[in-house]
Amino acid sequence: MLFEMADPAVLLKTVAETLDDLGLAMCVFDDEDRALLWNRSFLRLFPEHDGHVHVGEPYRENLRRFYAGRLGPEHIAEIDRYVDEGLRRHRAQLKAYTFEHRGRRIEVASLPLRHIGRLRVWQPRAPGDGDTAPPPGPGAAPAEIAVLFDEVPDGLALCSRSGVVQWANEPFMQMYGLRDREAAQGLGFEAIYRLAWRDAPPEERSRLDDGAAVLAEHLRWEGAPFELPLPGERWTRVIARRGPTGTLVQAHVDITPLKRQQIELQRAEARARESEDRLRAKSALLEATLERMDQGVMMVNAQRVVEVCNQRAIELLDLPPALMAAQPRFEDVLRWQWQNDEFVHTPEDLKDFVRAGGILDRPHRYDRRRPNGRVVEINSVPIEGGGVLRTYTDITERKNAEERMRHVARHDGLTSLVNRDAFLEAIGSQLERSRREGDGFAVHFVDLDDFKPVNDRHGHAVGDRVLAAVAERMRAVARDGDIVARMGGDEFAVMQRGVTRPEAALGLAQRLLETIRQPLQVEGAEGQDIGVGASIGVALYPGDGTDVATLMRHADAAMYAAKAAGRNAVRLHQASPGDA
Repeated sequence: MLFEMADPAVLLKTVAETLDDLGLAMCVFDDEDRALLWNRSFLRLFPEHDGHVHVGEPYRENLRRFYAGRLGPEHIAEIDRYVDEGLRRHRAQLKAYTFEHRGRRIEVASLPLRHIGRLRVWQPRAPGDGDTAPPPGPGAAPAEIAVLFDEVPDGLALCSRSGVVQWANEPFMQMYGLRDREAAQGLGFEAIYRLAWRDAPPEERSRLDDGAAVLAEHLRWEGAPFELPLPGERWTRVIARRGPTGTLVQAHVDITPLKRQQIELQRAEARARESEDRLRAKSALLEATLERMDQGVMMVNAQRVVEVCNQRAIELLDLPPALMAAQPRFEDVLRWQWQNDEFVHTPEDLKDFVRAGGILDRPHRYDRRRPNGRVVEINSVPIEGGGVLRTYTDITERKNAEERMRHVARHDGLTSLVNRDAFLEAIGSQLERSRREGDGFAVHFVDLDDFKPVNDRHGHAVGDRVLAAVAERMRAVARDGDIVARMGGDEFAVMQRGVTRPEAALGLAQRLLETIRQPLQVEGAEGQDIGVGASIGVALYPGDGTDVATLMRHADAAMYAAKAAGRNAVRLHQASPGDA
């Protein structure tokens, strides 16, 4: 059964690596109880599976291997009974229980995943730490699994290509008033949003209509963050990112305090403009409020004079206090910023907007990176009668967190090289450029030779260090602009740009081979030099293929030809009559 929501390498790999960091073993099975994905902690906790478990292996075979090393001679004849019982418990289990294996107490929890199959998680426990017996039937869902991402302060939802929610964390459920995770699964976000309003009083229905209109517009034009009202005068900001396979990840941020501040500012400004007397009477209170806000605030009147600029805005933008105290024209503020390179990191289209005056007659918002690296969100609301109310919010930490999430999704955690998905995406982009500009490139498929004995002799920790060291050497050999990736296990790949002759591709491949073959010294190898080799296959665009799949297939075939030639070799793809 295929995953509806996405390739497991995109969605479940991040979870597997996160559980590795927590020392938790994980294995995912499909609806037919076949292995789909497991992490390193699973192999460390159950070494009998190392080198044997594979994608598509029935759980029955997994259990048989487990019990074959566990049962004594007096029970081995009954192994089928143990396997049948383990398989029945696997399909029915929801409540966590503990058992003993290789002298360790281990707690196991299991959770059905809609449209996927079943997730099992194992955790080593200290002796006597809450041992329980396995239940005969269904029970409550284990909290150990459900709360993996429940400590994140914002709501998170993973959606299929069509936008159907497949999983959501606790903050998401609380934000939209859902009783449990199952209430969200299988629904589109529009349906969930309307469910959140089901018990709202009639006087708030207009806010639902406004939010539904905004949501419908952004469902049509996906990509930009947007804000939605919620019952009880609450607000959420939705940030959606779609991965290369179509999977949608949504972050739902509670911005109620921010919106209430903005609304209160607008109301205060409206009240102040109704009467000059009331404006003077309340100016002191308004100024005190502005100075205590976490946001920077600037108010520009219809004559483009900066009437209000609080201390936070001066600090966020590094504006000279004397200039702002003099209530300058907005053009004077922009002139000072241009002279001090304020827009050095600003895109050209945004610079054109600033040159044109920097103020629109409609609400608008954008993010701008300052010279000191901080990122400021600038939100502008027109004032009735002319002018604008502008707020400045430091969103650097949020932007950094989003960037870290994007990096994790596109890079291999062990070597920091780009992962398989990102590499294939890069080849696709290069193909479009090469078709447009007529330049060539080469794809190198690298498979390490003699790597398995390193793991067998020194252990996986040393093997991981060897992989990381090989990755660093390959990165040092590749030129600027070339892309080095880890495709999985001990397989790597390089995309070499600007290749017009096979000799240039062979030259890089030989340099890669020579640097990989140099002896390695890594921690944990007891002072011994570790030697690995490589078989490298090369395919060139356009002669060996004009699409991603063909180039990768031909590079892989050339790599196997290098192995057949005795390993530690380089081979160019040789076309055969059956090649397409």
